[in-house]
Amino acid sequence: MAAARRVRVRAYSSSANLGPGFDALAVAHTAFYDEVEARLEPGNGMVLVEAVYGPFASEAGGAATAVKAVEELLRITGGLEGSDVVLRVYKGVPPGKGLGSSGASAAAAVKAVALLLELDVDDTTLVEAAGRGEAAAAGQPHYDNVAASLLGGLAVVAPDAEGRIYTLSIPFKAYFTVYVPRGGVSRFKTKVMREVLPASVSLHAAARNGARAAMIAAAAAAGRLDVIGAMMLSDEIVEPARSKFVPCYSEARRVLLDAGALGVSISGAGPSLIALARGREHAEALAEELVRRCHCCDPETVKAVETAPGASRV
Repeated sequence: MAAARRVRVRAYSSSANLGPGFDALAVAHTAFYDEVEARLEPGNGMVLVEAVYGPFASEAGGAATAVKAVEELLRITGGLEGSDVVLRVYKGVPPGKGLGSSGASAAAAVKAVALLLELDVDDTTLVEAAGRGEAAAAGQPHYDNVAASLLGGLAVVAPDAEGRIYTLSIPFKAYFTVYVPRGGVSRFKTKVMREVLPASVSLHAAARNGARAAMIAAAAAAGRLDVIGAMMLSDEIVEPARSKFVPCYSEARRVLLDAGALGVSISGAGPSLIALARGREHAEALAEELVRRCHCCDPETVKAVETAPGASRV
């Protein structure tokens, strides 16, 4: 075995769903990022964690998602003999806020190990491994956030009739305002927020939401921010069920729309909100208006962000 090598990868935060795109759409953005450094050491094929550090290390509950994601990648690709993979995880994405924190860790980890071991794997394999790793935090695999953090831009994820995952990324430039409310972190928040969703919906409601999600993808490819915004405001299944659990949802949404936001939606399972702006300066203005006019908001963070690239070596 050659001397130990190191690879460090950064993966950005993400916002899933964008209204009607439940479990199908997520956008990567520059609000926050995680980094994972992977190296080889002599060993027996184990995945080990040397350190978890950064501003949200104490809230992250260790590095279970990163470890599980790498274990899944090694299982898919045939394992590792004579060496251990050692990880150092920088937690810069706040957990429990609906911003793909566990997905960013998993994405950075599988990308780092794929580069470290020079694995010949495609993006879908990385998304599958990272999605299964995220189950360590969310209770079951979710592929939308990990796909966005891995691939960048707007990620679209769907299974075929046999359950095989397909994922594509649509590169586009957009600016958003992200509102992160203050509050505690629950490791099982995503699971709880899925349990509040309706067990069944009408065929017509499902068809309308499916059409809206498809339109968001088409509008991103065409650069039609106005259409994306209109669709973000049109979810009639998931957001209505979850909005009552999001602090200050109604007032924050009203303030953002009054200030000209093209669209507003809950970011993933919440409680963060994401608003689509007309440009960089408008995103900054939306953030200022939210802080100034939203009297019930208790923000931990309000910031202007832009679409982010996929996970890459740093």
